[in-house]
Amino acid sequence: MSEEMGKLLQKQDLEEGDEQSEGSDEERSQDCNGRLKQLMWLLIDILASIPFWYVQFQSFPDWQFYTFLGVLLCAMMAWRLYRAYCMEKMPGSEDIPYTAACVHASDRELYLVATVHISPRAPKDVEAVINTTKPDITMIELDDERLDRMRDVPEEQMPKQPKPEDLQLISVTAAASNGPSSGPIKVRAQRALWNAEQAGNVITGDILFDEDDPYGLEDSSDGHDSHLALVMRGGPEGVWAPFAVKASTASKSGASALLVLNNDENLPLGRIGAGSLLGDLRIACNTCECGFPRIPVLLLPKDEGERILELVRTQQRPTAEITVMDDHYPRRTLRRRLCQDAALILSGIGVLYGIIQCFQVEVGAEFLAAELAAKANGIRCVCIDVDLNRFWSRLGWAVLPTPCNLFNSLVSWLAFPRLAFQFLFPPRSSVDVFGGMFLHGASFPCKTWISFILAGVCASFITSSILKLVGSGAELSAEETGVVKKEDREAAQAYIMLAIQMYLLPQVYDAVAASRDEAMYESMVKKCRQFASKRLVVVVGAGHANGILQRVRSSGL
Repeated sequence: MSEEMGKLLQKQDLEEGDEQSEGSDEERSQDCNGRLKQLMWLLIDILASIPFWYVQFQSFPDWQFYTFLGVLLCAMMAWRLYRAYCMEKMPGSEDIPYTAACVHASDRELYLVATVHISPRAPKDVEAVINTTKPDITMIELDDERLDRMRDVPEEQMPKQPKPEDLQLISVTAAASNGPSSGPIKVRAQRALWNAEQAGNVITGDILFDEDDPYGLEDSSDGHDSHLALVMRGGPEGVWAPFAVKASTASKSGASALLVLNNDENLPLGRIGAGSLLGDLRIACNTCECGFPRIPVLLLPKDEGERILELVRTQQRPTAEITVMDDHYPRRTLRRRLCQDAALILSGIGVLYGIIQCFQVEVGAEFLAAELAAKANGIRCVCIDVDLNRFWSRLGWAVLPTPCNLFNSLVSWLAFPRLAFQFLFPPRSSVDVFGGMFLHGASFPCKTWISFILAGVCASFITSSILKLVGSGAELSAEETGVVKKEDREAAQAYIMLAIQMYLLPQVYDAVAASRDEAMYESMVKKCRQFASKRLVVVVGAGHANGILQRVRSSGL
């Protein structure tokens, strides 16, 4: 009997080994095919680039140029008419707008809506797709932080309390009046933005309250180490007392955590400790620190907080135990915030959106429309984009002139003719980004056009001025070393600026669009599997649409 069992187990091991070997062989084969495909496209791009770039540097009479341009525009229009009315539509795309696409992959249906963030047409397209297709889940090109900023929920519709799963659990134990400790008191408190810097740490200690300093604003080293300081929220009348200043003061006094007694019946819905840039600068000047506070801060509910305060005042020696929760909500120090705000302005992005908002043009209305339509249909609406910290980090690494980035820029310009042809004459399986922009542009009111043109001019002026500054500096250095003659100054500066632009444009596109396409695709796959969704609607900007569709078709969902 034992010999038969041994042979059976040996046979099963051999079969499992064969299956693993077949799986690894299949993965190696797919990897090899992928590399061969990339090499084939590289060769095609090189062959296509030679005549394309050769023509760009040739001079032609004006009549030939305008004749070619007219023929090209007529061909583009004819192709779109044929694509819209004569070509067989992709399965599932019969009843959705022209700006959307449908893909079937991995036994799932994907309906992708390509939008322009300032278009009045975009929310209507999103609502039409969601109401027509009846998906299991809706996904939008935002992260949780940006979605929270965009929401404009009426006060009567806002929840009164935060979700229990978002609150930090605190276990408080106190000695009874006759000696032995009573049962633990479980309290859920609102967290500060920076608490997750100590995620996973277990904090225990006595809870102490200073009657002479109830708001925790005075430095006092009383010899108690590893305790939890209990203070009142706010401060004396006319005294500025933010959470970060109280945390810094408590940390210097030896506290390992700060418990704040709320003065309102309801806890805040979001994390505490967030403020304006000027507020953060004022805190840094007050505490002489540009980073996060060194200890976690927890805002206690009013009733539970008063109960704990009573335990302290009656000398029942309450102790607390906290296992600091992790938090994926984006957070940033003052240093990072200053760098990001400076990059936002100098890149022109902040100026662009700032001017548009000055004209009271609604930006990103399609995402709020998607959330409302999903809520009306009783389905989830989840965010799939990277947060601003990851976005700026990727952009910062992308503009560094490393050998890999230089090679990537070269390969990108080689692929430009092929990508430009696909942009002008999109295949049936892709979203017509160029045509969709015309449809969205046709819905712009006069106010939107004026703000868009003015914002574009101002943003381009800032970026071109920065490029000129860099180009003139490089040219002066070359002139001082004798590489460039004085009479060739303007030509040299123009070539330097052209070289910088040729390098930066593909890198910025890769950081702003391509890398986010990959991140959003991976998030889509994760969310589909997490919620077992079979039909999904994804709402993204038009610039991300085809990048995501390409990944879905090649790798599935």
